[in-house]
Amino acid sequence: MKTFKIENKTIGPGYPTFVAAEIGINHNGSFDRCKKMIKSAFDSGADAVKIQTIDETQSYSKNSKSYKVFKNKNFNDAQLLKLKRFSKKLGIIFFSTPGDIKSLKRLIKLKIPIIKISSGLANNYPLIREIIRRKIPLIISTGLSTIDEINFLNKFIRSFKFKKIAIMKCTSQYPANPENLDLNSIDYIQRKFKLATGYSDHALGDVPVIVAVARGASIIEKHFTLNRSLKGADHHISLEPKEFKEMVQKIRITERALGKKIFTLRPTIKKNRRSFLRYLSAIQDIKKGDIFNLNNLGFMRRKNKKIRGLTPKAFFKIENRKSKFSFKKGQLITKI
Repeated sequence: MKTFKIENKTIGPGYPTFVAAEIGINHNGSFDRCKKMIKSAFDSGADAVKIQTIDETQSYSKNSKSYKVFKNKNFNDAQLLKLKRFSKKLGIIFFSTPGDIKSLKRLIKLKIPIIKISSGLANNYPLIREIIRRKIPLIISTGLSTIDEINFLNKFIRSFKFKKIAIMKCTSQYPANPENLDLNSIDYIQRKFKLATGYSDHALGDVPVIVAVARGASIIEKHFTLNRSLKGADHHISLEPKEFKEMVQKIRITERALGKKIFTLRPTIKKNRRSFLRYLSAIQDIKKGDIFNLNNLGFMRRKNKKIRGLTPKAFFKIENRKSKFSFKKGQLITKI
């Protein structure tokens, strides 16, 4: 799996999950609200914030629902630059999803550090080509892709030999039902593309996000709002600041819990071994010459950690043999 760096964040296996708060157009076209959301996302533990930059006249027909949703929600270049600088000052990465070539050119001019391709644009190969040609780090969602499109996208990307790309598992349903998430397919995406892999979530709550991290997602994108009751396309499927912060905390706990891929006994656990393991002990008086068996030998946890007794495995060496020593009931067997 390839890793790549965005400003001060390394994305890929073995590094902390890159958590992006998807503001989208939840700012409802308000510059001040967007700034407030960026600050709140930073306070909630997000590594990055993402908005959508779309010229509705270039992306949707006038009679479509999306045209009405996105109309008057776009920020001008000066505003985008201010949002980028505001984010950088806070210490959070600001990036965007362009809906069209015209919007992409604006983002390129403003040197936005990452470009996100939404599921609805994952087969817009001319748009993807323009991003890769400029060697801009790229995140692509696959929520609407067929297996044939996945195969073509993989070949298309490889033809450029550009590795600063992440592929996102996604389910384009709002909200997405758990039975439609297929989070096990994150493994398939990892094997197929051999690139950093992430998960863009449209489900309610944070359980799928935590599962995705456990399945190997290096990037998490989750919708973010200040108030879920606000009117707008994505508020109802978004997490509010407190919930988002709790999600990030769970992600960090999950990362620590996943630990190493090899089986190992941690040093802190080794210290507890003598306190918890059982040792060969006399469960009744044993005289010299008595036959060792399960009637007179047991396996007991001992209070004295310093005395080294025989482990249960030693029982097989002495079973049905005569004892060379006498032992009192409860005595630790240290010699045979």
